Amino acid sequence: MILGIGVDLLRLPRMSLLIAKRGREGLARRILSEEEYSVFKEKFPTVPSLDQVQQERQLMFLAKRWCIKEAAYKALFPICKLQWKQVTVSKIQGKPVLHIENGKAYGVKSSHVSLSHDGDYVIAQVLLEG
Repeated sequence: MILGIGVDLLRLPRMSLLIAKRGREGLARRILSEEEYSVFKEKFPTVPSLDQVQQERQLMFLAKRWCIKEAAYKALFPICKLQWKQVTVSKIQGKPVLHIENGKAYGVKSSHVSLSHDGDYVIAQVLLEG
């Protein structure tokens, strides 16, 4: 049985503004779970300044997770109003995988994630089964 379907579309300049406003560390700490934050710190160690390529990779890392988490929130609402850190995104064989903290308590048995990006946009779709 499908519990919900969520979709989110994010324009990368919006994410850039959030990073500029909160700082990379501030935004990462706000939206990433502990597991995701550890991966973030490993991939992007704190240095005085990142080169352009590293900045773009960091932007995409945060944008993809933001987008997937928003889609997961929409898929589970109104059963539950998820918090940012309740959702962890990881990869298995290059494919995004979703883990929702206490997901079984909300009736989630499995999840499916589709993610794409092109130009200034990232889009994610999450389907939750119960």
